[in-house]
Amino acid sequence: MKANGVRSHSPLRQLLYVEWILLGMAVFITLPFTAIEPDVEFDWRRLLIIAVFALMGLRLPQRPWHKVVYTAAELGLILLLTANAGGLPIMMRLQPQMALVVVIRSCQLFQGWGRMMVLGAILSLHWFTTFFYIDNAISQEILKHLSSPPDQWQVNVLKTNAFVFFAMVIVFVSLLVNALLSAYRSQQELIVAHEKLRRYAAKVEDQATLQERNRIAREIHDSLGHSLTAQTILLENALLFLPAQAAQAKGYLTSARDSAYQTLREVSRSVSALRSTPSEAALLNTIPAIVHDICQTAQITPECSVELPEPLPDDINLALFRIVQEALTNTVKHSQATHVAVKLATKRDRLHLQVIDNGCGFDPSKNTTGFGLRGMRERATDLDGIFQIWSALNQGCRISVILPLPTVLGHPA
Repeated sequence: MKANGVRSHSPLRQLLYVEWILLGMAVFITLPFTAIEPDVEFDWRRLLIIAVFALMGLRLPQRPWHKVVYTAAELGLILLLTANAGGLPIMMRLQPQMALVVVIRSCQLFQGWGRMMVLGAILSLHWFTTFFYIDNAISQEILKHLSSPPDQWQVNVLKTNAFVFFAMVIVFVSLLVNALLSAYRSQQELIVAHEKLRRYAAKVEDQATLQERNRIAREIHDSLGHSLTAQTILLENALLFLPAQAAQAKGYLTSARDSAYQTLREVSRSVSALRSTPSEAALLNTIPAIVHDICQTAQITPECSVELPEPLPDDINLALFRIVQEALTNTVKHSQATHVAVKLATKRDRLHLQVIDNGCGFDPSKNTTGFGLRGMRERATDLDGIFQIWSALNQGCRISVILPLPTVLGHPA
């Protein structure tokens, strides 16, 4: 059963166990009467009907008309079992067991009026059996054990009491099963709500992190960046006014200027990395650009293939962008690779990302403290995705990420 009201084809396990207990009682009910009643013959058809009835409970139908046919078949088996009961005592004990099973299943199949109609059908069947079938068999099964025949009103009171008792048991079981199903449905809805809350909290956390990164980038750019820019301008001016004979001082100033320029470029690169978000441009452009920039600096031959539906949500864009960025950064720092392939494509309802290099490789089981690998894994897990890494010494490295596509793109998540 699902929380949105669409029921599963499998019954609840606890209710299925209750059904099996009731049907097991029905099987054992038939055996003593076969042994002690000389007129009652053992009939394998009764056990076959009970077995078919039990197997029907393993899979409940989904479609409305299938449910109606399924319930009608159950009532038909009860009628067939009643007709082949082989005696009034057996019939009166088998029919309630089977009827209780039908009630349990109907609570899982129907809502509201559907359940009421099934209860009405069961009570009608039992009323017919009590007030008509007993009349035909009472002279053979009951009166022969009495010294004097009872009055008709006594018989009617007995049958009415039996029918009312059975009706109260049926209603009680129906209310009890409905309460159990309501509790189960509430539990499933709570699980779904908890999962939605977890995803929402992760999304809010990512947005807060992104805002903090932008704030830090602005601080770096406005303070340290400006200071370094002013320093390089002062050094340029000092070189212009420096006497020609001060070669040694000029060398120091030139080195300081070059160092300031290098620091300024590093700051600009850090600010760009902090502020860059894939939501500002499509991944079709940002992924190839970052692959080209990083590989060009490290003199690595890049290969990039991106085939995506557009647009993607910002959380998926950001996760894919950061995973590619971190994977390429690790490749440049540690792999000594000469070739890197980045492949991003859609297969059915999943996004598949692969980053493959031909570097020196490593043993993933021994790399347990790397923040980069841990961050990539956490980004994939937060989106209900799968993160995998294959590597070995001198055999390169392959990183694979699989993310589910959201339903807003027309793919079931």
